[in-house]
Amino acid sequence: MKKILLLLLITISLVILPLNAFASDTITVYLFRGETCEHCHEALEYISEHREEIPENVEIVTYEVWENTNNRTLHNEVAAKLGLDEDQYNTVPLFVVGDKHILGYNSTTWDTLFEYANEYTENSDYEDIVSSTLEEINVDARALTLDDLYSEPSMVATIIVYCVFGAIVLGFILMIVFTRK
Repeated sequence: MKKILLLLLITISLVILPLNAFASDTITVYLFRGETCEHCHEALEYISEHREEIPENVEIVTYEVWENTNNRTLHNEVAAKLGLDEDQYNTVPLFVVGDKHILGYNSTTWDTLFEYANEYTENSDYEDIVSSTLEEINVDARALTLDDLYSEPSMVATIIVYCVFGAIVLGFILMIVFTRK
């Protein structure tokens, strides 16, 4: 019994310790967006279709600011810290990595953001301004990741699940019918 417990503890520590080591190297790219903003949707669609291009140490987090007042408060505080004019507070998308930002979206936005993330990784001077602002203002902002936004199963997966479920139900029905003789 002691050997099994020891083996279990060693296995857990081999899994947990490496995960903790990688967690501290994560660079977060924040996207402040509007629910009906066309450019925001274009940015999300592009990155969702190109997930394999996201560096392993980069996490993408979004905040919808047009319909969520807490997210809006966070957005405005971050914009102020970044030195944006109050006239620009209503402009989305706003991308933030560390203390750098991009206002608006175009075809080179993601490449630039990933370059910023790479610079922070190499120079180890990453300060998460959004996270620190969130702690300072203490609002209940609602963040979403790409997985949260695009977690719907594909149509093929849905059809397969329904077929398998249907086959199981049909099998039980047939089993009941043939065993009632």
